[in-house]
Amino acid sequence: MGITLSNLSALDTLRKLRFDGSNVQKMDTIPLLPPSPTSGKRWTTGDFLPSVWAWDPPSKSNPLHIIVPAQGGRRNVRMSNVVVHEQFCNMPAQSIIWLNERSSMVCPELLFLQMACSFTLPRLVMLGYELCGHFSRSPSAPLEGPVITDVPAATTTERLADYLGMLRHVPGIGKARKALNYIADHALSAPEAVLGTIYSLPPLEGGYGMGPVTLNERVPTSDETQEEPKANDVQARYPDLSFPFAPVGINYDGDEHLDLDAVVHAAQKVLLVTEDLRESAQNELLEILQDVRAKVVDDNVRNRQLASRGRVVFPVTKEDLYNTTALDRLTRQILNCAHAVFGTDVSAYERALDNTKAVRERDDILASLTPGGAWGASHGSA
Repeated sequence: MGITLSNLSALDTLRKLRFDGSNVQKMDTIPLLPPSPTSGKRWTTGDFLPSVWAWDPPSKSNPLHIIVPAQGGRRNVRMSNVVVHEQFCNMPAQSIIWLNERSSMVCPELLFLQMACSFTLPRLVMLGYELCGHFSRSPSAPLEGPVITDVPAATTTERLADYLGMLRHVPGIGKARKALNYIADHALSAPEAVLGTIYSLPPLEGGYGMGPVTLNERVPTSDETQEEPKANDVQARYPDLSFPFAPVGINYDGDEHLDLDAVVHAAQKVLLVTEDLRESAQNELLEILQDVRAKVVDDNVRNRQLASRGRVVFPVTKEDLYNTTALDRLTRQILNCAHAVFGTDVSAYERALDNTKAVRERDDILASLTPGGAWGASHGSA
């Protein structure tokens, strides 16, 4: 049965599968088997040629991580660029996912546990949001590379809890269980996951300690008892992030929220095209402007609809997310709203905001979770 990918190699492969649209939760599972080379008694570089191997081959800069049975699994894999991990004795069933006749990989739940041994708590929480969400980072450039969205979740917080609940006294179990307390399902994008991480983590871990948060909660915005909704009547809204202490939340508006680049390009095209093409270019510009305007109008309608249901949702931009001072200022405004409008006692959260040491730690965490920061600078980052 080939070889079973593990740790960072499994994470890279999982991301490739998700980029291809695979639903990992529906893939077949098999028992963990000893590694079996294509020919001969031992694995060689020939077993990782593109003609026979579908994944990244082992290299000095990117060694291949595999997992083998506890008894006798190491014998035929002795390569300098392969890192061998041994199975712990009480591995739950369905821990290994079948990929093809030459390879398998650890399931997302076991992968999460494995990465607890090498990731910091914030990085592990962020990975949890990715595994339980509907986005995936790039396998080759996890932080700086493209992010795919609208993909099936690899697992859920419930499945992670069930898996970890079956284990005792294995490496990483304590940190994995701790991280799970700060993870929520249904993140639709990396920025949502960053916000979920920073707001859920306690102040001692570089967060705001304002969780547990809920992502993309359905909030009805019209009378769902009516048999025939009005035309263009939006039945529900889904705030990106909702807090537990008051009906307040966040919607993240990133660079692509309003396609201003398209407006600029269309306007430049009007100036550059020849006279016979100008009318067409002007019509294209008008359509783009109408689309952008419609998005602005919908945002305002959304906020009014949520407010009419007793929800106050704050718009957040990239500039807020990439600047600790701006994010702290926004957080104070959220807390002020919770206190002034809903009477919530937010004094404990405010004390955490006033802690200057926590501010520095939070700044480091944000820098490590967002593109351009320290996290993900090497291929081995999450």
